[in-house]
Amino acid sequence: MSEGGSKIPKWVWIITPTLAVAFIGFILYLTTIPAGDELQAVKGDAKKALQIGVDKAKEEAAKKPDKPSYEFYKLLENQTVEVPEVEEYHSTPKDAEDKYQYLLQVGSFRTADDAERLRASLLLEGMDAYQKKADINGSTWHRVYVGPFTDRSKLNKAQDLLVARSISPLVVKEPLKK
Repeated sequence: MSEGGSKIPKWVWIITPTLAVAFIGFILYLTTIPAGDELQAVKGDAKKALQIGVDKAKEEAAKKPDKPSYEFYKLLENQTVEVPEVEEYHSTPKDAEDKYQYLLQVGSFRTADDAERLRASLLLEGMDAYQKKADINGSTWHRVYVGPFTDRSKLNKAQDLLVARSISPLVVKEPLKK
């Protein structure tokens, strides 16, 4: 043979005999599998073994004592709880009058001019502001209030406006005069 003739790659020389040996091994494996009749016999034996196992499980389940039934839900239906009537648990009817009014104290000054200046600026902001004199330990204080409010939402809105102006108001709760 000459060098210029057909060359067969090396991998073909390796793969071809490997595939041939694998094919022969597969054929030999198929000869070990039982024929159709033997396969049916094996399946029949497996079904019998399974049925025996199921029967044993049913017998064991029948021998076990019944699980305790929980009567918890039935007991709750038959029980009643007596709740004593307590004054604090009554809610305020919606049509009832408000018994309190709320004020916001926005400042307390020693001079009337300072109190009037704050009251004027709050009036310009659209708030209902006024001042009161208070004698404490022999000295006079001029307090500035915003309000009165009977509605908590309006109170909270006014509080937010004051906090936005860097004023920390004090909430004063007063009973309404009838």
